[in-house]
Amino acid sequence: MKWSILQLLTVFVIVFIMWFLENISQNRTTQPASGEWTAINSPYITFVVIALVVTCFYLIFMFQAKKENNLYQHRLWSMMPKLIGIVGFLSIVLFLIGGTIGPIMTWVEQWRSLIYVFLVYFLFLIFLFIFSFEHKRQRFRQQNEKTILISFIWTLLLFFGVFFIL
Repeated sequence: MKWSILQLLTVFVIVFIMWFLENISQNRTTQPASGEWTAINSPYITFVVIALVVTCFYLIFMFQAKKENNLYQHRLWSMMPKLIGIVGFLSIVLFLIGGTIGPIMTWVEQWRSLIYVFLVYFLFLIFLFIFSFEHKRQRFRQQNEKTILISFIWTLLLFFGVFFIL
């Protein structure tokens, strides 16, 4: 029960981070230049925000591993990389279609916080894909906590490469 409460608190931290980003983007004293509409304009701050959200995912997964009956022993994890890959591909396609010819852009104009929901969703899919791949590769050779840590490091390295190397 203790670990579930900590997981719930971590989800509230993610919600608070997204609320804070939305709040500071609405309370600006200077207006952004044309084409700049996000709460964050610096790649450094963007990386820090993404790292905070990924750290929350890390904590959620770590708290799950601490439970007696954790989900990481389920047989579904053996095919999870393929499943998450398919879900991720379909999510990207549906997001692009919904954004170009669908109602997503209208929804985001009406409810700006929806863009943060999409951000957290896609970050979660990336972290989950990396974790599922690593978990399948190291299933019985190492503890789940180490697999979660390796996935966390690889996810941060991926985003570090995207923001600073490319």
